[in-house]
Amino acid sequence: MNLNRHRISREEGVAAVEFALILPVLALMLFGVLEFGRVWSQYQVFQGAAREGARCAAVASTSECAVQDEIDQAAAPYEPAGNATIQVLGGGGGPNGCTNSDRGKDVQVSWDQPFQLNIPFWSNASVTATVKAVFRCE
Repeated sequence: MNLNRHRISREEGVAAVEFALILPVLALMLFGVLEFGRVWSQYQVFQGAAREGARCAAVASTSECAVQDEIDQAAAPYEPAGNATIQVLGGGGGPNGCTNSDRGKDVQVSWDQPFQLNIPFWSNASVTATVKAVFRCE
């Protein structure tokens, strides 16, 4: 009788089994957080590049900068998905940004950028976000 009770109450290896059951969930959460942080960092780099492009477009009437070149340079080491759209809000504007007659209007630089989420143990996903920045024409 004493032998059966001792055999039933043993809990050797229970912690290892519980860890094996919870490990995939913990790994999924860890890699998901890391991948989200990587994609968020990439998005922030593109936002900064859009601001540089919008600044260039805002001073286009008084400077010699090229908007797309500024965006590409500021986005390094990443590459934007395509050429940015430059739009002077309220009409007017040239293909490279503001003109002398656009002072005080807003210029917007934007493009659609796909982001790849590659999480182990999960299917890969692609999210497309519009990267955009607005400056006032000078």
